[in-house]
Amino acid sequence: MLRKRFALIAVLLTVALLATMSPFALASTLRQTPQMLNIGVIGPIDGPTAQGVSLAVERLTGKGPISGPGGAAFNFSVLAADAKTADDVSAAITQLKGSNVVAIFGPDDEQLAAGSSAALAGAGVPVFVGATSTAVKTGGQVFRTRAASNRQAAALADVMIKDLGKNKFAIFQGNPGVAGPVSEVVTTLTRAGKPPAPPVIQVENGAVTDSAKVLMDSQPDAILAYGDPAQLAQLFLALKAANYAGTFATPVTDTPDFIRNIPPQLRTGLYGVTTWPYSWNSADSSEFTRDYVATFGAVPTALSAAAYDVAVALILGIKDAGFAPNALRTRLLAFPKADSVQGSFNPKLGNGELSASTYVIVTNRFGAPTVLARYDETGRLQLVETPPTATPKPPTPTLVPTEVPAGIGGTVRANVNVRTGPGQIYPVIGQLRRGERVQFVGANTDFTWYVINFRAQQGWVSASFFTDLFGNIRDLPIIAPPPTPVPTPTPPATFTPSPQPFADLIMVSATMNPPVPQPGVPLTLSVVVKNNGNADAGEFAVATSFKPGEVYTAVVVPGLPAGQQTQVNLTNTVNGTGIFTIAIVLDLNNQVNEGPNGEANNKPEFSYRVDRNRIAQGNVNIPPGNSVDFQGGTPDVSYDGTKLVPLNGAKLGLLPGVQMAQIYWDFLSPDKINNAVGIAQADLVPGAVIGIYTAEGKRGALRVSGYAGTTLQLEYFVYDM
Repeated sequence: MLRKRFALIAVLLTVALLATMSPFALASTLRQTPQMLNIGVIGPIDGPTAQGVSLAVERLTGKGPISGPGGAAFNFSVLAADAKTADDVSAAITQLKGSNVVAIFGPDDEQLAAGSSAALAGAGVPVFVGATSTAVKTGGQVFRTRAASNRQAAALADVMIKDLGKNKFAIFQGNPGVAGPVSEVVTTLTRAGKPPAPPVIQVENGAVTDSAKVLMDSQPDAILAYGDPAQLAQLFLALKAANYAGTFATPVTDTPDFIRNIPPQLRTGLYGVTTWPYSWNSADSSEFTRDYVATFGAVPTALSAAAYDVAVALILGIKDAGFAPNALRTRLLAFPKADSVQGSFNPKLGNGELSASTYVIVTNRFGAPTVLARYDETGRLQLVETPPTATPKPPTPTLVPTEVPAGIGGTVRANVNVRTGPGQIYPVIGQLRRGERVQFVGANTDFTWYVINFRAQQGWVSASFFTDLFGNIRDLPIIAPPPTPVPTPTPPATFTPSPQPFADLIMVSATMNPPVPQPGVPLTLSVVVKNNGNADAGEFAVATSFKPGEVYTAVVVPGLPAGQQTQVNLTNTVNGTGIFTIAIVLDLNNQVNEGPNGEANNKPEFSYRVDRNRIAQGNVNIPPGNSVDFQGGTPDVSYDGTKLVPLNGAKLGLLPGVQMAQIYWDFLSPDKINNAVGIAQADLVPGAVIGIYTAEGKRGALRVSGYAGTTLQLEYFVYDM
């Protein structure tokens, strides 16, 4: 039987959030027949996300239906549709929508969620994903239930450097699906002044022992490993077999598939980072874990805790606003930051992020995780572990809210004018400074302007200039605006309104390192971003998708004062070669208020080449009747005065209209370079470009520079493969 002594709502919500929710409303039997609302899950019905949602449903409806707007009554059920591919996700959404779900949880797999971003954004109902990669697009109706991977990278690096004193890092990437988190931890360590060795990328079907050897070649004192749990267990054992004595850390440390593959005598002292460990012994977390185990016979995961937290908020949002998608989204975003099983639930993070709770852990001698440090969006938090009491709690919810300011209001995020009415046509009567916290006394009908008491009169301030809102904005009284001011006949030239302060993010420069990256080798695009405006910019993300392959990469900048600039390093790895132009997005999620025109310069373009190394290049003269070897010792071509002839298995290909600077390794494909007979004199005109496969099978290019009498003059280069 499900335990009822847990404080149902205190685990997630503050007094402000629950102001309209009494235990009697939850427990009462309503006169009208309850309506059944379905919550969808993309994933197995017995998976951690579905079970977390189911536990929330059981807790909140255990004493009866939920009362909603207008006296409606709701019960809830959980439906699941599993998916393994992006096409499966689209089919699952269609199937769940056919069952009239009010929201969808999942998918939680990082690659699957990232590859399904378009389908999730078009679902038409709130979607909650547990995937943490920043490659997963959130915002609009798509929410992330756990702290993003860049926050986890920052927390892990902080403990490694500051607490453990580590200086030399090596990084392991076990599969392409973890390229995003690997890029983020590389960027984080580099910004902290501890750039790691180039990541060791596991070759498909390659031996993990080979990767272990390469990792140890850089003599690191800490190895950060990303990949599948079983694979990382093999890597750790290979490192120990090679006498590695440094620190080993991975985001899967607390997962059974990892720790069970480690012999008991080696399970102690393994580090990790997670959004919630099952051993976190706050009262709320411990009781959630006990009830989860009692209900499902399994230990909850971080996905379970995240799903539970958000499902509680979802149900209470439906209680307040109904289940229409836009109204429900608005209500969810209006909830204040509050305590939760994960640590905190905070829709004020922006861009669909619902939690920034992160834990750095280390295993005890039995392999169980112990919390070393915990973080949220404010930084490192005090580590207080209070063992749960054995005294049963009463079944009536006991609210233990986080401290919330009285009334309804928010914090000013940038200097802003206070006006006599809701619009720039109204006169300015003063200004609020960035960081001020004010209370609201009313709002206009669409809540785009708030009313405050300002110097003994009503002042109106645009809602877009507030963050960290507290209280229920929708409870504000609607205040009619004053009459629209009538312009005076004073000449317009004498009216000089105070300029509205806005940030303005611009790109100062972008530099690729190395200048010509190679496929399969990490590249770094260093972007210098400047705030060219007259207001400070808060947190924003700089991102791009490297080509070939659209390899998404993003870095979060915590803020940028007006007039200042910062360097952002976008690091990743691409496969393939080519010449590309990409857009660098300076404010990925439109978090910075740049005014009516400031966003226009937020997508500067950058061009670069990805190519393989050249092992030979130069100029050569070929008199009639002679041959030449471009590299390797075996003649590649001969010239008889009438034709350029390939030798010893070499092949040629005339490339009309092509310049040498336009050639890259993949451009020289077999469909272009297939002439084993020769190229006639008529085509060997000055400026003609010819692709070549040498006698050794290496790719290259030739250019006819001209003639010295009857001698053919060529410019050439040859790739290393």
